[in-house]
Amino acid sequence: SAMLGIVAAGLAVNMMAGELDLSVGSVAACAGLVAIMMSGHGLVIAIIAAVVPAVLYGILQGYAIARLQISSLVFTLGTFIGIRGLAYVISDERTLSLALSDLGISMALRERMLLIFSPFSLLMIGVLVLTGLLLRYSRPGREIFAIGGSRKESRAAGVPQTRPLVLSFATSAGLAALAGALASLKGGSATPGSYETVLLAAVTAALIGGVSLYGGRGSMLGVLIGVLTLQVLLSGLQLLGAPNWAANLATGLILLAFLGVDLVNGQSPVADAVRRYSLRARA
Repeated sequence: SAMLGIVAAGLAVNMMAGELDLSVGSVAACAGLVAIMMSGHGLVIAIIAAVVPAVLYGILQGYAIARLQISSLVFTLGTFIGIRGLAYVISDERTLSLALSDLGISMALRERMLLIFSPFSLLMIGVLVLTGLLLRYSRPGREIFAIGGSRKESRAAGVPQTRPLVLSFATSAGLAALAGALASLKGGSATPGSYETVLLAAVTAALIGGVSLYGGRGSMLGVLIGVLTLQVLLSGLQLLGAPNWAANLATGLILLAFLGVDLVNGQSPVADAVRRYSLRARA
């Protein structure tokens, strides 16, 4: 669950701000390639080399979306394609693998430290806890909830509109890069076409955990519960010998189900419009 949990944490912050970053899978693939290429300099340097450019990319992307006031779905669809193309350029359209002298990095990430926990899974828990605390107790975190809950009202109340979006996109890109780099180093290889389904799984986990796709609601504890619930389901399908496509089908069906729940609970503009129309009709 480690990679899914870290990506879902960053994407949940983005969703709480009322946005959605479609490029997280491409960012994770790029970061994995960079981490493998830099693995000869050590684990820390490899991770920094992969995460720092992703954070800068997220800052620029969030700033552009905020200033242009363009839909994040449209903008990040373009960056999703562009960053995936960059991954193929970086790798020269081939799989990159760790050198034999660097296999110790992969073994260290796989080692069990506390019972069933590896360094990767402990990092996931740390990321979820730290992100949850920052969202709840810091001013930027409260601003993210404010603009996600109601963009117009937050603007009228004097809440900055650019800073929360920049922070949310920097978080989603940075955590996606961190997850992709660690997962590739743990597996010992990286391919430019990897992590194509991580977006679907991360959004589903966040929705299961109570994060609204329309912003302003959610918690990192809920994200953790959503990640573990989805992972138990997918692991159960594997143990039953289900074909590979069954996991994607199950994830897609769960995503649609929780989107419906989100709509019924009145968390979407569509539901708000329907409710207002009903009230006018009754009057």
